[in-house]
Amino acid sequence: MNVQKIDRSILIDEKSMRFRKNELYKLVNEIMDQHDLETLMVCTLSKIAFIDYLLGLDVMENKRLESTLNVVNSNRGTNHELHDFYIRF
Repeated sequence: MNVQKIDRSILIDEKSMRFRKNELYKLVNEIMDQHDLETLMVCTLSKIAFIDYLLGLDVMENKRLESTLNVVNSNRGTNHELHDFYIRF
């Protein structure tokens, strides 16, 4: 990830953040069936939502995350929703 600090501003390289987000989706797919890794699953989904926030995207419009949550919920018997991962400062 390329981060530069300029006069109290932080620049984040979009390409590296999108790559990181794709890697996090891969991690979710790898651990989806491992029920003992629930904390890691929630942390990973939160990181995806935070990257969306950093990129200026609305988490509530992320259809890929919504689809992933549906699959996670059906495999794990959980009830996660997009608004659970909504980030706003």
